[in-house]
Amino acid sequence: MADSKRKSLALSASKDFIFSVLALVIYNGVLQLLIYPGLNAQVGAEAFGTVLYLISIVSVMGAGFGTAASYSRMVAKKDRTQENGDYNLFLTMIAGISLVVTFVALFVLKELTVAVYLQIAVLMIVTVFRYYADVEYRMNIRFVRYFAFFTCVSVGYVVGLLLFPYTKSWVLTILMGELFGIIYTVLRGGIFRAPFTKLSTSYRENLRSAWVISASNLISALILNSDRILLRLLVGAREVTVFYTASLIGKIVAMLTTPLNGVIISYFTNYKIKLDKKKFGLISLLMVVLSVIGALACTLVSMVFVKIMYPDVFEETRKYFFLANLGQIMYFISGSLMVIVMSFTKEKLQLIINIIYIAVFAVVVIPATLLFGLDGMAVGLVIVSLVRLLVTAGFGLKKL
Repeated sequence: MADSKRKSLALSASKDFIFSVLALVIYNGVLQLLIYPGLNAQVGAEAFGTVLYLISIVSVMGAGFGTAASYSRMVAKKDRTQENGDYNLFLTMIAGISLVVTFVALFVLKELTVAVYLQIAVLMIVTVFRYYADVEYRMNIRFVRYFAFFTCVSVGYVVGLLLFPYTKSWVLTILMGELFGIIYTVLRGGIFRAPFTKLSTSYRENLRSAWVISASNLISALILNSDRILLRLLVGAREVTVFYTASLIGKIVAMLTTPLNGVIISYFTNYKIKLDKKKFGLISLLMVVLSVIGALACTLVSMVFVKIMYPDVFEETRKYFFLANLGQIMYFISGSLMVIVMSFTKEKLQLIINIIYIAVFAVVVIPATLLFGLDGMAVGLVIVSLVRLLVTAGFGLKKL
């Protein structure tokens, strides 16, 4: 009976992982192969750098707060009571913060107008809700619907791009995808349905958990998008496009760890899966090796992909392929390791690890970028991603 149960669990996990990977492949494939190259062709490399900067600010809010609400609700299902109202209250607070963040992001670019402000603010708020929405499928281990959810988001992006010649708005292109995903969740799920304001008996603990995870996720999201944000503010708009395209294949491959993270936390919260120090140590070592192998493979693919999709910046980009891809892959893989560690530790540990990470980032990456531009950014991101992975592994071993 035990062997039969293990085989059934392994089969279910494999199926869920496949659907998770397919969901993110479609989502990122549409973004990276159609939407971003399409926008770059329409507006040019210089303007596209500014577009990437603003998309990054929006992504930081979505990944920082929307994903935090999602992960908090996953943990709450295991340990506490929870209601839709708990997280609707949290997301309403984040909507208010989004209004301020939008103002600051546009003000520092000196592009603050009422029309642009309203567009970016709406996009940011909707994106936070869309990032939260995937909890509907992970919480209930419904990865077929998870796949359908991201398919809807991707279709929405394509519709938005098709409308671009008429709207001339990249914001609407992205907004269409986020709205399609939310509409699907409203129709097929329960997290966006009444009662909207009913709070659980554990709502204080749930809010506290969401804020703690948000603090950690926000640091991670800022670092993940730091190349575009820092390069736009410290170097220039074209350099944003150059470094983005250099690391693009690494981003696509690394994002495959996102569905893996979803499966990991789903099964660790629904089934009792235990690790020992030896197994965890082997997993950590394997992740370092896979990062280097992955970066080499991504470098070869980038030589072909960037030349075809971004020919106007290929010559400027090629020297950064290996380091830029290595930094991206190592960052994402260390995130997978952190998800494993979170399954047997407190949420606060993730915050501690990321505080260490942001401190190293501030000491290494920012000065390196100021002094050496793109070269400093490329080397600095590899260093801090490796530090994050090693620190996460160290804490994991200690807790085990």
